[in-house]
Amino acid sequence: MSASSLESSAPAANPEALSSRDREALAEIVALVANSRTQGCIYFGICNNRLKIAALEAALANDLRVHGIGIERMTVAERHEEPTGPAYRVLIADPLTYFATHTPAKASLFLVHGLPELIRVETASDGSGPAPVSQRLNYGRELFRREAICALFWIDPETTRYLAERARDFWSFRSGTAQFDAAGEPGERSEPQGEWQTVSPGSRWLGDLREKLDQLAVYRSQSPPQESAIASLLVDIGRIRVERHEFQGAFEALHEAAEIFERLGDQRQLSIVKKWLSRAYYGAGRLDRAEEYVRAAIAVDLELGDEGELAVDYNNLSEIYRARGELGEAEQWLRKAIAIAERLGDGPNLAIDYNNLSLIYKSRGELDEAEQWLRKAIAIAERMGDEPALAIRYNNLSQIYDARGELSEAERWLRKAIAIGERLGDEATLATFYNNMSLIYRARGELGEAEEWLRKAIAIAERLGDEPALAIDYNNLGQIYEARGELGEAERWLRKAISIAERLGDEPNLAIDYNNLSQIYDARGELSEAEKWLRKAIGIDERLGNEPALAIDYNNLSQIYDARGELGEAEKWLRKAIGIDERLGNEPALAIRYNNLGEIYQGRGELGEAEQWLRKALALAEAKGNASTLATVRANLQNLVEQQAARQE
Repeated sequence: MSASSLESSAPAANPEALSSRDREALAEIVALVANSRTQGCIYFGICNNRLKIAALEAALANDLRVHGIGIERMTVAERHEEPTGPAYRVLIADPLTYFATHTPAKASLFLVHGLPELIRVETASDGSGPAPVSQRLNYGRELFRREAICALFWIDPETTRYLAERARDFWSFRSGTAQFDAAGEPGERSEPQGEWQTVSPGSRWLGDLREKLDQLAVYRSQSPPQESAIASLLVDIGRIRVERHEFQGAFEALHEAAEIFERLGDQRQLSIVKKWLSRAYYGAGRLDRAEEYVRAAIAVDLELGDEGELAVDYNNLSEIYRARGELGEAEQWLRKAIAIAERLGDGPNLAIDYNNLSLIYKSRGELDEAEQWLRKAIAIAERMGDEPALAIRYNNLSQIYDARGELSEAERWLRKAIAIGERLGDEATLATFYNNMSLIYRARGELGEAEEWLRKAIAIAERLGDEPALAIDYNNLGQIYEARGELGEAERWLRKAISIAERLGDEPNLAIDYNNLSQIYDARGELSEAEKWLRKAIGIDERLGNEPALAIDYNNLSQIYDARGELGEAEKWLRKAIGIDERLGNEPALAIRYNNLGEIYQGRGELGEAEQWLRKALALAEAKGNASTLATVRANLQNLVEQQAARQE
């Protein structure tokens, strides 16, 4: 058959495209703030690069949303240029008084800009004694604990030394300090230091998990047990296990946390746990359970009247419907999230919502509409100077051009994403981009170049110990070897992918791997073995209720029967695939299915019926602008016309 639809994808893009060291520091801040519900904390971020700070704040906002915590930005003084040199303007003379009178009702982390400028304004001219601002910081530090205020002060290395020397009480009161970037003037782009690139997130997750399991054992041994602390640790353990695709362990930890918070009557924390449970079930492909828990979170957030969290919930529910292929329902919930984000002026999350709406239109094959929404997300990222998000958006725009068959334009945008990723030094996200570049070259038939890019992605994933990404990379390398006709090598790499997915219990990706292994046996002509592996994929997807994947499985099973010459069985399975795609409104896939049904009728010699289905396929392919499918259908129609002409002679 000419236009089979097989599943092979790059890892999902991570919007927090920051370096490993950045992530480690951000995770520490998030944990600190999330656990500071009854007392405050002071954290210092050392970074001179304004664009980098914007990226870090965007990542913090996303991470803290899961814990029900917002961010509040404030600037206490700012630098401006004058003919004689830089000058400084005081905006808030006493930040501590500001905190005391402006603490929001909702849990928040204050992001404080301008402290270096404020210190420079108020430094005594003769340099003797502490500056007035240092006095206020020293004397007011207890305010943070009393009012449960959490603040992250952005400072530079010079201010670090100044605080340590002249505001010792305030400086010693800090909960932590992180160096995010090398020294330099604001606006400079410093290259990441080499050590940033050698920290392994995979190893860090393992270390974090061991550390938290040890802490959990200590808390459990205490009498009476500190239930709130135990529950918070269980949430962290569940989060780490979700990131590592260890879903069973994640379920156990998160369900126990939910039971504790329910017993304690802590609705806010209960909402957070239910969000994580929803994400865990989503990752495991159990979409009904994922929906159950996100709807439970919605109920809590409605009761709390928390619009920001409701926007998160609505977006997450939309993603569940999109995974099912129910795109109308997905759009309905996402538009509710967008309405809230637009009303709240929540730029970072609005950009995420616009991006996700773009993905819905892309799934429908409405690529112009998809591009329109994605460019709105890009505009927000450009306006905010959010380079990590911008890299992801450029990657996604590349995929829209790829879907159109405009591979040169797809490559151009992906190279822009790669340039940002390399400058920021985020290896995990770069591995995603390298994988996607491999897919572009594979689509061109340039398999050597495709393998070169994919091997770069594999090298990163192996170094980071990122097994979920490795499973996808190995699968894709297997497909490159299959395209070369090196089926033994293709099988070897695919079985490595299967081994990882089976060990992780990652059923959605395991079904993809089984499907692709079936294709290798099909290519060898070993149709019974091909059917065996494909039916294993079907068993998983039917159990998970994954209808979009089932449509692919049924289509591929139809092709096996077609290869055997059992055209009645081939038609039966293909019509099951068509039924799913028509119900879901998946028109790009329907163009392929109609083409394949036309080929079945052509194989029977029923040329009139074959032409009818091929022309339906042609109309859809033309409407959706899919160059690859369009070329296949036109070739098949030309062949059919020649066959009809030969029959009439």
